[in-house]
Amino acid sequence: MEQVRDPVCGRMIDPDTARAKMTDGTNDVYFCSHECRRAFQAERHEPPYTVTRHMIAPKFGSAVSGGLEDEPGPERHEK
Repeated sequence: MEQVRDPVCGRMIDPDTARAKMTDGTNDVYFCSHECRRAFQAERHEPPYTVTRHMIAPKFGSAVSGGLEDEPGPERHEK
């Protein structure tokens, strides 16, 4: 099976060997660890990364004004 992305930390994992799994509506969601699953269940949120067709990048907010240093950093997850 193709690898999937952990929705909390963004790590690519093999669904057959994922340490944790849950069903979110009709979709199966796979996690690299039980901590990531607990974080996902505790608070539904946007992942701390942006995925586009060509790249994966951390989210830092909108820097339209050019003040990137004043923008909030990505969410922090305890490991």
